This record gives sequence, structure tokens and C-alpha cells, in this order.
Amino acid sequence: MSVLGPLLLAQTVRALMATEPSGEPDDVTVRPTEVRFVEARQLETVVRGRPWVPHKRVATVSKGTRFVVRGEVDSRDDEGCHGKVWYAVWPFGYLCSEHVRTSERPPDVGTALPVPEGKRLPVAYAIVRTEGAPSYASIEDAQADVPEQALTHGMSLVIARGIDVGAQSFVQTAEGKLVRREDVGYMGQGSAWRGVDIEAERTGPLLGWTRQTKTAVRSTPSREAPVIRTVGRRERVPLLEPDAAIRPLWWRVGEDAWIEADDLNEVHVVEPPPGVLSEFRLAAGNDQWFDVDVGEQVIVAYRGTSPQHATLVSSGRGSPTPLGNYPVWAKVAIMDMANQEYEDKPYMVQGVPWVMLFQGHNALHGAYWHDGFGKRRSHGCVNLAPLDARWMFEWAGPSLPEGWTGYLPSELGRSPVVHVRDSSQPPGSTFTQQRPIGPPDREAERAKAEAAAERRAALADALPEVSADAAERWEGRADGTVPRVEAPPSPPLRPHGG
Repeated sequence: MSVLGPLLLAQTVRALMATEPSGEPDDVTVRPTEVRFVEARQLETVVRGRPWVPHKRVATVSKGTRFVVRGEVDSRDDEGCHGKVWYAVWPFGYLCSEHVRTSERPPDVGTALPVPEGKRLPVAYAIVRTEGAPSYASIEDAQADVPEQALTHGMSLVIARGIDVGAQSFVQTAEGKLVRREDVGYMGQGSAWRGVDIEAERTGPLLGWTRQTKTAVRSTPSREAPVIRTVGRRERVPLLEPDAAIRPLWWRVGEDAWIEADDLNEVHVVEPPPGVLSEFRLAAGNDQWFDVDVGEQVIVAYRGTSPQHATLVSSGRGSPTPLGNYPVWAKVAIMDMANQEYEDKPYMVQGVPWVMLFQGHNALHGAYWHDGFGKRRSHGCVNLAPLDARWMFEWAGPSLPEGWTGYLPSELGRSPVVHVRDSSQPPGSTFTQQRPIGPPDREAERAKAEAAAERRAALADALPEVSADAAERWEGRADGTVPRVEAPPSPPLRPHGG
């Protein structure tokens, strides 16, 4: 291993340890062991905050991920690890010895969700083009034409490979399902957009990106002034001088060159708002935070008072992204996202990359299915272009090592905060905390599901009854399958954004 490898591993370990309480818990006794390294042998292996079950998981890792062992702990009962020893591992947490095997090799050096060279996305994606496209559970089912389910137009799938079954061509998903090649279309590498690394010595206006395909630049701040040139969409311009002290309608972007404020996504450097940086965060050096301005559709990543990176986002449209201060409650390398049980409009996207959940189901995450960054369009999350999503995910502590699929901080007070505000509100508007912090509240989710079930039942009761003859016609076929009822075509699903 090169010198760089251990250095990168040490940096990652330090970053992880900075977000978790140091030292051994008072109720845990770790003794020395001859085991140096262990390797996860389950598809999803859980790292727990204490060596017993039940106790909160602090991380999940994929099969084959290796750890440095720092000692072992006796089971306190037969639950969870069936009386077997637990391994205390670096940088923190405990693994049941039943879920790992000993190894002679140290952990790999790298980051979670690596991206192939020359690519922007970690995996290949396809979109379902045919409403009701059949999905088959296996090659045998595809040969027999026995579908497992019907897919919805607009769904996206993670594709592992192409495969021929007889004379037909299929794609095989990462889950092993087969879908006819003619029913899907490959989605490419997503948007090539990327924001900018920034430095600023003071607060205030910094830069803007043009919103329109042809943005007019005028000689004076007036629509009656001559157009001296036009610039394309997402052109970066400096914000040099406003035409008014409060809520300017125009910005000077050069010598005798002005652009209407409504034609710009503006980036303003701000001081850390109250509640974003605690004394603990500052003392621990864990002073990262995010400023999301849904009024301008921009995000700025900060270390303390220093901006690091700025870019365009797409926040919630039909379901607005909630305003407030929200510590990141989970980091997930890649995950599937779908509508909740109580939501009536279905959607599902597979393999959403670089996810940082900050409030309930809302997250900062990569979006590979659109290039509308700078405009509202998500389901409530904050969409980022792939290059920006990867940068934010790997920059925000802790950086997840290779093989780690998820991390849940044991104390939200140590986690980076996502500050969501709306600069389009009138000057002097009071900043509001619209939602509680942390993961979804189970009781609230259950209440929503029950209310949705009652609403749907009431709607069903209001529908006209089906005649006996019609019911008999739709009872089934001789082979046991149920014919598909053709409903009027529905509008295409809006791509998921949260």
C-alpha cells in the first residue's frame, strides 16, 4: 500500500470520529483480541452504537467491507448475537461476530459510491417508456412470459446489464429483474452542470447565474434601454451594484451592463444564522453547514463563515421544501425513493445517489433525471446535479469509507446543519422553523396513512356499484391470471425530486 493510502484512511477515520462521541461507553467493557481485521459477510451488515440488540444502528455496510478491530465484547444476553462475542471496530461502533469473518487484509481505501472514470454517475439508469411494461423475476419467468408486476410509465431503473432470452432482448436491473429492452430507454449521464468553488472576504452579493436561454444585457437599468448583448442560460456574472438598496430590480454586471434581477439566480454570502453553529461544533472543528435559498434556488456550502462551494438546485414545487434549521440525520450512498403510503400520486426512482436526509423524508441528493437546476420542480427535496451532489456528499462530514452504504449520527447536535430560507419573502420577515428536526415521526406517519385509507375508502363507497354480470366477466381467466383493466391514460409522472 502506498503512503497516500494510510493517510487517506486516517483522515476518513478522524472525520468519522469527530462526529461521534469519543471514548468507550460506561456500560461497555472491551478486552483485547488477537483478531486484527474482520470482513462483513451479509449483503447489509449493521454497525450498532452498543454491542446488543435492540440498539440504534449507526452505520450500514455492504458485503465484503473490512474493519480494523480494536477489541471484543461479551454478549450480555442471547438476543441479537446469540451469545457470541461482539467486535469493537474503528472508527466507532460494534459488529456481531456472526455477521463478519476474520480477514488478513486491512480496509480498502476509497470513498463510498465510487464513480467509473469518465462518468458522472455511479451506475446506469433507464426510464420506463411503456405504461404497464411487464417485469419478470427471472430468466425462466421471462421465457414463460409470466410477469411479476407491471411497471408505470416514467419509473426509473438501475440497470446492471443487457441480456438476450431466446430471440428477445432484455435489460436486467440491479435487483435481478428483467424488462424488455423495447420498453425502456437509457438515461445517459445526467446533467453536466456543476457549480463553483468560491472564496469571499465579506458578506453580501457575490455572483449570479442567468435563468433564460437568451438573457438581455442592457446599457442602463431599464427595459427601455438598448440591449447591448444577450447571454445564454446559466452564464455566471458578477453582482457589482444594485439599482436600489432594498430588493433591487436590476444588477450591474459589467461596465454599463445591467441585467434584471428576475433573470438571475443570485448567490449572497451570509453570516451563520442562529442555531447553525453550536459551541460544540466550533470547538470540534465540525463547523460545516449549508445555506439553501429556495427564493433564488441556490445552495452555498460553508465552513464557519467561509463559503466553499455554490451551485444551483431544484427545491420543492408542489410540496415546498420546509424552511428551518435541520441537522443531517442520515447519509445514504444510494437508495430507491418512492411516494409514501399516504400520498395519492405514485412515483418511484431507483438508485438516487449521494443522499443526505435532513428533515423527515426530505434530502439533499443527486438528480439524474432532469436538467432544470435553478427552478423549483422537486417533490420537496433539494435536487442537485450529479457532480455537485457528489461534491457535497463527500465534503460534508463524515466522509463515508468504501463499502459503507449509510451513516446515522448518534447525536444530531454533531451533524452538519441544512439552513433553508426564502429570500423572496418581504424584507424583515421572521425566519420560521416549519418542521421538527430528525427522521419522520412514526406516529405522525401512521396517522397520515390511516387518514389516507379512510379517505380512499370513502371515495370507493361513493363509486357506482358494478353489476353482477360485469363482476363475473372480471373474476379471472382459466389460467388463474386477472386481466388488466384498461383505464383512461393518466398524465406522465413527474420525475421524483424528493
